[in-house]
Amino acid sequence: MTIKKCTRALTLMVFLSSFICSCNTRPTYSDNEQRSFCYWNTWYTADTALWHATEANHLYVRYFDVDWDAISEEAKPMASVSGNDSLPGNFTPSVFLTNKVFEKSNEKALDSLSVRIKRRIDDITRDFGRSAYYNSERDYDSSVDTDSIREVVIARYMDKYKDILIDCDWTSGTKDKFFYFLNRFKKDCKDKNITVTLRLWQYKQTKTAGVPPVNRCLLMCYNMQAANDYNVENSIASMDELKKYVSGDKYPLTLDVALPVFSWAVLFRNEKFIGLLGNATNKEYENNFVEYQNLGNGRYRSLVDKVTGNFFMRKGDIIRVEGVSKDELLDMAKYLKKEIPMDEHSRVTFFSWNKSYIENYGTDEIKDIYSLFSK
Repeated sequence: MTIKKCTRALTLMVFLSSFICSCNTRPTYSDNEQRSFCYWNTWYTADTALWHATEANHLYVRYFDVDWDAISEEAKPMASVSGNDSLPGNFTPSVFLTNKVFEKSNEKALDSLSVRIKRRIDDITRDFGRSAYYNSERDYDSSVDTDSIREVVIARYMDKYKDILIDCDWTSGTKDKFFYFLNRFKKDCKDKNITVTLRLWQYKQTKTAGVPPVNRCLLMCYNMQAANDYNVENSIASMDELKKYVSGDKYPLTLDVALPVFSWAVLFRNEKFIGLLGNATNKEYENNFVEYQNLGNGRYRSLVDKVTGNFFMRKGDIIRVEGVSKDELLDMAKYLKKEIPMDEHSRVTFFSWNKSYIENYGTDEIKDIYSLFSK
């Protein structure tokens, strides 16, 4: 056997041994996965230059949703993510489950759902592992079993992520079944840490919402008020609203924190909600005197009938542009750092990974908030 062949064989043996040794143990968090983003699209596309510009080192990836299917009368996964690009070195699969899943499912159904969710996560991760293998440079001679190496690389890729994020806005009426599901899911994912999203009302009202049976949660500091309420000034986030929820007694679990860098426009007709326009800013409306009347505080009245996004706006309709300013976002971050229970491994994540959102805020401003939490 030539030296080159021996080297390839030794590499394969190292891959296999390191993979076998890493199985069936819950992973620990490292010190280089605290600067995070959330990726919430169904097609994954990497942007390496932007990723490096933000100095991010972790990504939550929405793998799929789970909703109740009335026809089959069971919970079903839907809208799975896919893509040809490789995920970053540190990533966390995320699965969103609707409340109806827990309203309709019994414990036996939840046992089955837990297994199916784990299987779907594995399948999607394998697909991304294949992308990682085929996107890498390979220079194997003809004597090397490349199929075996590919499978080892895929297996190691599946072993890369440390946790799974379960996203659900559970209520007092669904908490028992949701917590039952979490305990079952932890048994089905013995080699992963299970984390849970936490809405602000769940943070504040622990007696009503309960405390999920996990070690840490991701506190979602956005969507603080109802967007369809005409009288709300900014439904995404504000310091005043944040303080209504985060004050007094600290939460009994260690937290990661999610902050908003997105914006949108909320449409109203006769003070009734029409819909949302994503990625909207005041710049699009404040100087367009022909089509909009500036009412102040991010509100504009349409002066013409026109198609906007997927909506037909009529003269007199109101647009409320919402977002969080750079200064207020920094103030929110400072307040959260002081008030919520975090540790050296707590992540700061921005919702969501979108080039327009990130450029609107600026990579330097994002890095400033990352740095704030690392001090």
